[in-house]
Amino acid sequence: MIDARGVLAFLAAVEAERCLNPHSLLVKRHGETVLEAYWAPYTPDDRPLLYSVSKTFTATAMGFALAEGRLALGDRVVDHLAGSVPTDVSERAAEQTVHHVLSMSTGHDTDTLDSLTARGDADFAASYLAIAPQQPVGSRHVYNNGASWLAGELVRRVTGESLLAYLRPRLFAPLGIAPTWDVDSSGRELGFSGVHATTRELAALAESYRTGGAGVLPDGWAAQVGTRHVATDAAESAEWRHGYGYQVWISREGYRLDGAYGQYALVLDDLTITITSAQAAGSQPLLDLVWANLIPAVRSSRSDPEADARLATRLASLELRRPKDAGIAGPWVQHGPLANWPALAVGAEQINLPDVRDVTLVRDGAGWALRFTTAGVTYDLNAPSGRWHRTTLAVDGVTVPLAMAVGTLSTGAARVHLCFTATCHVLRLELGPRGGHDAWETSPLSYASLRQFGSS
Repeated sequence: MIDARGVLAFLAAVEAERCLNPHSLLVKRHGETVLEAYWAPYTPDDRPLLYSVSKTFTATAMGFALAEGRLALGDRVVDHLAGSVPTDVSERAAEQTVHHVLSMSTGHDTDTLDSLTARGDADFAASYLAIAPQQPVGSRHVYNNGASWLAGELVRRVTGESLLAYLRPRLFAPLGIAPTWDVDSSGRELGFSGVHATTRELAALAESYRTGGAGVLPDGWAAQVGTRHVATDAAESAEWRHGYGYQVWISREGYRLDGAYGQYALVLDDLTITITSAQAAGSQPLLDLVWANLIPAVRSSRSDPEADARLATRLASLELRRPKDAGIAGPWVQHGPLANWPALAVGAEQINLPDVRDVTLVRDGAGWALRFTTAGVTYDLNAPSGRWHRTTLAVDGVTVPLAMAVGTLSTGAARVHLCFTATCHVLRLELGPRGGHDAWETSPLSYASLRQFGSS
């Protein structure tokens, strides 16, 4: 039993903020599910990209490797990277240990990932070690995707297995989960990102940490991961100033698995709260509402049958924002490429836009027919009017799951929302008197072609 009125207040507060777009919510109290919700078109079976929550999967793989004696927290990383250590490796780079990599206390002033990518070297480990830390190793925390990649590479080197292969019998099979993981051009899991998992699968991982391992994680590893190993006082947002553990953020209570645009698993003594979302203006507003409204509500046992009924009705009707329909007939045709128009999305930086062009939208009876070209290939989609419609695209032999919703404005424009359900991203199109425009609600951080939005 939970306080339904408190949950309703949380949902109302989230809905009032246009920049907050939750996709799923799952709360477990003492291991029992007390609240589970999905915003259409997302469903319990979707495995969206979890972005940096992936780092905790990498840390979990490291925990097993440490428990099996394949390496130790105090080991220098150079001692496990034979063949990748530059002859002129700096003293500071050579001082980095497994602990420093896991806690992102490597001494670098900035994230090393861009430098690794810019070098264009297939041996990322060598490129990482060529970047000399600017500060003493262990002296500070700087969020470092390159360090997370290296943690995954260390696991690969000492086990001889991919991260997925190593985790399947140790973590995934015991938990009954089956995440997938994006890989780079060399077939290596990214380490810092790339995991796709259902909300229930992520909640299962969070629960294993909440219970101290639950017979799955190595003894003591959950406590080590959730320990504040380094200060983060200089973080821009308050929620990130509580310190950093091993690939998790320490929270005002407990700690948090945390991915871009609001992918979370909060681990508290009595609760786990798993959220997927697409926040267009930073994560602090949603987390503030979680602490102020949601956590008190799900810790309460207040009985209110009328509020329980209202909450059940509300949960059954949740959906992402979609265009309303003014009934304009159309058709709409846009020759050539669409122009980016950030005003279509609220507070979203526009990067990695697909080259969508030659768009035709026709009202087809009670539904819609959309045709567009990207990367030289033409695609056709159909959807009924007035709701989200799930469908797929076949892109270069890859199945791309998505949902489409269409509506029209009194100005004569038509709007199309394309939700790529293997991610948190929605592409908005507008066709009308001002021409054709597009914008991401939240821009993918790495995906640049539709093929990458496919299911792994």
